[in-house]
Amino acid sequence: MIQGLYIHIPFCERRCHYCDFNTYEGMTDLVPAYVQAVSADIRLCAEKGMQAPPGGLRSVYFGGGTPSLLDPGDLLTLLRGAKADFGLAPGAEVTVEVNPGTADVKKLALLRRGGFNRVSFGFQAAQDEHLEALGRVHTAAQSDLAWTAAREAGFDNMSLDLMFGLSRQTLPQWRESLEWGLARRPEHVSFYGLTVEPGTPFHVWAGQGRLPLPEEELQATMYELGLAQLGEAGLRQYEISNFSVEGRESVHNRLYWRNEDTLGVGAGAWSYVEGERSGRVRWPKAYIEAVSEGRLPKSEVERLSGRSARAEAAQLKLRMNEGLHLGAWLFSQGCGFFEEFGAALAPAFSAACLERSGESVRLTAKGRLLSNEVFMALL
Repeated sequence: MIQGLYIHIPFCERRCHYCDFNTYEGMTDLVPAYVQAVSADIRLCAEKGMQAPPGGLRSVYFGGGTPSLLDPGDLLTLLRGAKADFGLAPGAEVTVEVNPGTADVKKLALLRRGGFNRVSFGFQAAQDEHLEALGRVHTAAQSDLAWTAAREAGFDNMSLDLMFGLSRQTLPQWRESLEWGLARRPEHVSFYGLTVEPGTPFHVWAGQGRLPLPEEELQATMYELGLAQLGEAGLRQYEISNFSVEGRESVHNRLYWRNEDTLGVGAGAWSYVEGERSGRVRWPKAYIEAVSEGRLPKSEVERLSGRSARAEAAQLKLRMNEGLHLGAWLFSQGCGFFEEFGAALAPAFSAACLERSGESVRLTAKGRLLSNEVFMALL
């Protein structure tokens, strides 16, 4: 039973310099055929026996790329298809990612009336110099306008993204970005450090010495400042990089971290259903062609088992502040957590990166800062 649906929109006005997602510039002429293909993909999945629980999907998430680059009518067509084939549970979270440069009150109001109830903005920084360096196509002023437009359109569940550890970013600038974002009183904030991914312009520039990044100590200070500022603003950390007011945690994100079944449709989208992880064809034209021939456009299939599957499940659960419940783990996995991973994680406990509280194991504040090292021990 799938709990959530992820719909990938791979089109962008311009690809950001740090982005390694499956996104493409200059392909918006494919949008009409692509929308038809995604609708058909959803229908094919339902026809082949995939089902949501009796109440319907708990989450539909439109990610990208830039979903807001599409006309509202296209996004609403896809949402109606999801509702027709799988149903939507009462109060289901329906999210669209929005680039501030592609938003206005009219577009957002149409989406809100059509059933979208959550919007996620990729603000990233308060300084235009950093936005330009990241390859973003919006300015800080456009972020302000887009946020106001979404509120006027009736959205009362809004998230924004901020990035730290940017090239030549100072601590005062990061503080300014935090204060600027929090002044908008968001229901949810994701903040995360810049990661230089292979295959991106940033990776090339870093190799050439053209991308000076803050020292690790400064990045750690930035992270800790973020924790403090968001806590003071009343946003509770529920995952390493995610914070919300009470009751506004992202349903989509929590389905992923809890390894609950989620179907992904669209070029390059990933699904996790009944223990199988599968990816859709990445190239949009090939994706459209496959669906037009009545084929589920899978390109990669992976089924983890044994220790590898349990290690991945543990890593995902430990990302959340609630951590991993030992009794539930034994029931779902059929073996004790400490019996299998105790020796590997002993250094993390000794270093106060992990802690046990009753029947729960969780990362400490220090552990969330050094989570990659903890997770490497699991693998």
